[in-house]
Amino acid sequence: MAQDQQDHLILAADATRQAKYRCPGCQGMVRLKRGRVMAAHFAHQAAACQTFSEGETAEHLLGKQQLAAWFQASGYTVQIEAALPALHQRPDVLVQQGSQPPLALEFQCSPLSVTRLAERTQGYRQHGYRVLWVLGSPYHVSGRLRSHAKALKFLQYSPQWGCYLVFWDVTGPQLQLDLNLLSCDGDPLHLQRHYFPVQRTTVPDLLHYRPQLTIPTVVANHYQAYQRRLTLGRLGQQPQVVALQRFCYQHGGTVATMPDWVYPMIAKVPILAGPYLSWYLHVFVRLRLEPLILSTVRLQQLLQAELTPLLAPVSCLNGADALQQQLVHDLLAELVTRQVITAVPTGWRLNSQQLRWKRH
Repeated sequence: MAQDQQDHLILAADATRQAKYRCPGCQGMVRLKRGRVMAAHFAHQAAACQTFSEGETAEHLLGKQQLAAWFQASGYTVQIEAALPALHQRPDVLVQQGSQPPLALEFQCSPLSVTRLAERTQGYRQHGYRVLWVLGSPYHVSGRLRSHAKALKFLQYSPQWGCYLVFWDVTGPQLQLDLNLLSCDGDPLHLQRHYFPVQRTTVPDLLHYRPQLTIPTVVANHYQAYQRRLTLGRLGQQPQVVALQRFCYQHGGTVATMPDWVYPMIAKVPILAGPYLSWYLHVFVRLRLEPLILSTVRLQQLLQAELTPLLAPVSCLNGADALQQQLVHDLLAELVTRQVITAVPTGWRLNSQQLRWKRH
């Protein structure tokens, strides 16, 4: 693809030899090449372009242009592939409005390792840039998202949307916002989905969108069914379930003899690499080794210590520490409700009856 004299992106297959074209990245002149054998393409007339380091696809080029045009139409200052020497990075689109910190838009259409994702995200934030990861068609899924979807490493968070993902459809063009993502073990993620077509919405429409975040209403029924499938061995071939079974055997029990409170009954943010049942099970085993009276600080430290090794790599997530603290707070409240702990003047008393493996 190349830009014509009206700044429109043109496919090489649709270009004419009489027109002049520029590279969308470096703005250098390019030459149309098209023959009987070679596929139509554009080639730089002068030095090699240093802009496109990841290998541009037609979707990536078009999406960047669309995102830039959408933000520009909403009053933002826009740069495509702006050079940021201090970071040694070029965001796909850099936008800024007023005195707000600049926002780097990364339209991701190619594979990206978790390590590289973390490096790029942290690089932007350490230098005062906000960053929004926008996902292309390789990350789209038909139907509902599952906990192992490759898009989840781009998970982002805001108070108004909860945990969310952003997708861009170049054929619309339109933005798809999947928000309020919540995990129910063994099930697709709960989410709310909203579309922002470029022709009918603006960037402020997106930023001011504040829906009521709903909570799944059938979680208890789902977990009860999940518990039955586990105890009957119907999920026994899944690697995560095999790991749970092995952990139970190592500590004197089985999946079938776990106390009922070990099965979580509340949907939670999807920031674990596996099921929340694994965290609860680790807490159960750990509590069995503790004295009957624990201080609040000690109990919170214990819950956090069992949570940390199970976290998924979510380097895009703003407020990850706060989300973890909320999980610890919520689990502590659940332990009270399920009568695993009882408040005493010095902290909490463990209920030894709830810290035993069930009998077969």
